[in-house]
Amino acid sequence: MVAEEARSKETDYELVNSISVAAFDVDARIFRTLWHSLVRAPEVALAAIEGDYTRYISPIRVMVALFGIQFGVAAIFGAPMSVTIESIAAGMDPERLAGWLDGQDPVSIDRAIEDTMSLVLWPIMIVSSLPYLILLKLYRPSLKFWAHLCVFLVPTNASTIAFILMLPAVMTSESMMLMALIVMLAVYFAVTGWLLARYYSRSILGTSLRIAGFVLLLPLTFIISGGGQMLATGWILDSQFGLSLPDLLQS
Repeated sequence: MVAEEARSKETDYELVNSISVAAFDVDARIFRTLWHSLVRAPEVALAAIEGDYTRYISPIRVMVALFGIQFGVAAIFGAPMSVTIESIAAGMDPERLAGWLDGQDPVSIDRAIEDTMSLVLWPIMIVSSLPYLILLKLYRPSLKFWAHLCVFLVPTNASTIAFILMLPAVMTSESMMLMALIVMLAVYFAVTGWLLARYYSRSILGTSLRIAGFVLLLPLTFIISGGGQMLATGWILDSQFGLSLPDLLQS
C-alpha cells in the first residue's frame, strides 16, 4: 500500500514536472530563438534545417508570431501598418480629397484597409519571397527547398525584430520611419550575408557576389509588395466604399 502511494506520488510529480518544464522550455525557446536570430543566426538556421527544435522553434512559427506582435505593438503606439488615406493623398489638395471622399469617414476607411491587409499581406509576402528562394536554389541546388526557406526566414525574422524594437521611436517623427526601414534592411542584409558565407560560399568574393544578387532583387520586392498593397487597397475602396483609387491618383 505504501509502495503504491509512493509510486502514485512519483507519477504525479513527474507529470507536473513534465508540464512545467515543457511550458517554461517553450518560453525559453521563444526568447532564445528571437535573440539568437540576431546574434547566432547560423545556429538557428541549421537547427531548423535539421528539424532540431530542442533549443529553438521553427522560423515559420517565429514569423507568424512576429507578424502578430508587429500589428499589436503598432496598435498600441498608433503606428500605421498598412496604406492609409493620408499616405495615399500626401501633398494633395485637401479640397480635392474631401470631394473624392464625398462625406465618408477616412478613419473608417483606414480601419477597413488595415483589417483586410492583415490577411492580404500573407500572400503578398509569399509572392515577394519567391525570387529570393529561387536565387538561393541557384546558389546551392543540392539543398532542399526547406533548407533554403529556413535560410531566407531567419534574416527576415531578425530584421522584423529590429523593426518592432524601433516602432515606439517611429511615432516620434516621420524621419524615424525611414531610419527604422534602413535599420531593418541593414539587419536583413547583415544576417543574410552571414548565412550566405556559412552555407553558400567559400570565399569573400563569392559571398559579396551572392549578397549583390539579393540587393538587385530589392526593387522587384518593392514593386511586388507595393503593387500588391495598392491593388488590394483599390479593391477595398471600390467594393466597400464605392471609391475609385485611380480617380484619386489621377493628376
